[in-house]
Amino acid sequence: MTDLDLPPNSPLPDGVRAAALTRLRAGLDAPPPRHLPLKVAAVAVAVATATTVAVQFTDRGDDTASTTPSPTEIPELRHHDAGLFYNVREGSAPDGAAQRCQARSTDLPAPERWTAIATASRHRVDLMAFETTAGIVFCETTPMSVTVSSPQADPGTLAVAFTTATGSMAGFNGADPRPFALAARTDEPGERAIVARSGRLFLMPNGFVSDGVVAQPEVASSAELVQNFELTTPPLTGTVVDRPVTPEDRDGAEGRRLGECLADQPQPIPDPSAWRAGQASDLTPTESVQLGHYGDLLLVCREDRTVAVYDFSRADAPQRPGMLLLGKTVRGVRVYYDFVQVTQDGTTFTSSDTEALIAEVTDARVATVTLVSTGNPDITAAPAAGSVVLPGLKANDLGARQARIVVRDASGTVLEEVPQEF
Repeated sequence: MTDLDLPPNSPLPDGVRAAALTRLRAGLDAPPPRHLPLKVAAVAVAVATATTVAVQFTDRGDDTASTTPSPTEIPELRHHDAGLFYNVREGSAPDGAAQRCQARSTDLPAPERWTAIATASRHRVDLMAFETTAGIVFCETTPMSVTVSSPQADPGTLAVAFTTATGSMAGFNGADPRPFALAARTDEPGERAIVARSGRLFLMPNGFVSDGVVAQPEVASSAELVQNFELTTPPLTGTVVDRPVTPEDRDGAEGRRLGECLADQPQPIPDPSAWRAGQASDLTPTESVQLGHYGDLLLVCREDRTVAVYDFSRADAPQRPGMLLLGKTVRGVRVYYDFVQVTQDGTTFTSSDTEALIAEVTDARVATVTLVSTGNPDITAAPAAGSVVLPGLKANDLGARQARIVVRDASGTVLEEVPQEF
């Protein structure tokens, strides 16, 4: 009981509650930044320390510097720049793309009458928009396949005009100039992705597949409420495999496991048959990883089929500082594992202070890879199926730490030493 004469509890209006949730998640909408905005940090301080990673939310963030806010603007309400997630090129398309797209249809103008408007790329998926004499044409290509829309007319309103089995979406922005995200239209929190805007068009390559989506414009100040606009999505456009390759092995144990990982993902994996199975590695008695390789992409699949894809061709990708390793003979990523449930001040979350270095070997001379760090025993592994997994790196109370990845050939000669900050 309380001695204060307080009014009865009443729920917040839906718009106010939604706005608060958006502000909270905005700074967590990608791999976490080095310095969280103060308002987000105040929430996160109970769940993260310098030597552990704690997980309560599964969204994205970036490592961009923030500027001093004006009295009416709060930085963490802003959407992240689409360039952090996609390679966006205005006024251009990959060489030969127009010819490749036009060849899949009999009712489109000749490719020399196509003008590239923009291209957005993610995970080897190129999503393009072209101006043609018949109208706007959207086209998606992967190394193996092509998907092309019929000519489209701008309806003058926000609309999804093109969807693919790889999760790409494209359409028209309407009159609203604000950046926006698309989210799956479900009762529970689901897939969500920023779109890349180009004039009156938007592109979202390799996002997610959904029967309907909700557009969520940027909330630019604390005075604004969250707005959700429900949009219908057209049926998935048929895809043609125009550049087939020999399917990778799915009969061995690793191949079967990788095939299971690639199937029916919320964010579809492009060209699933072309991924080469890497090694499977047990991290703990209950945790394991299955690796997959496709060009510059590394896929890490957990035992519960949770998948993360890393693109080594984009050194500027928004990764947690120091998480990517880019050497001349190996390239990889650090991942946390061995999470335990912790309750602190009435808040329950999962936390880990244990990491594994997962690296792809890019030089046939590599015989061993050793991780050397202060306060930890050296960890050495030999390549298996083109990769190495170095588990058991424990965090300590020293904050940022310097480590070395030492790569040797069969004679023990050091091929490369890569410094790494933890």
